[in-house]
Amino acid sequence: MSNILLWRHAEAEVESVSGLDSDRALTKRGRKDAVKMAAWLVKNWPEDTLVFSSPALRCIETAMALQIAGLSKKIAIQNADFLAVDTPLEYYIAQVLKCAASKNVLFIGHQPNLAHLIGKLIHLPPEACVVKKGAVWWVRERVTIEGAQRYLFTIQQPDYAIKN
Repeated sequence: MSNILLWRHAEAEVESVSGLDSDRALTKRGRKDAVKMAAWLVKNWPEDTLVFSSPALRCIETAMALQIAGLSKKIAIQNADFLAVDTPLEYYIAQVLKCAASKNVLFIGHQPNLAHLIGKLIHLPPEACVVKKGAVWWVRERVTIEGAQRYLFTIQQPDYAIKN
């Protein structure tokens, strides 16, 4: 069984000091929400999970919350240019599926690409897969006699106190 976890970056500033979208930092609330979700992830995800982040500052800062939450574990975060906000959708999906083949992976990225990816994974229209800021969608894949099946395992959002 493999797991594909999709984490939308937490709340970010509307504008960056440089004026570049990719330089927008997390807000105070965004940092708090990222740590809350990271704590849940570290507690619940498979230990061999690979982490890929968009190169955008808000995604990198969201990913860094894993270091805070996983204090005793060293978590390697790989910068993945294909997760950038302006990546063409077909290339984005192809690269994610290539990285996720038979592995446990966490991708930290942006809307609307995450919604399109989730729709592709579980056969839903993208408009049914809106990922809130800071939320995690967890898709599992299992192999049965009929072949590989993907299903939505859980959705977690920072708005709720997550106890497990």
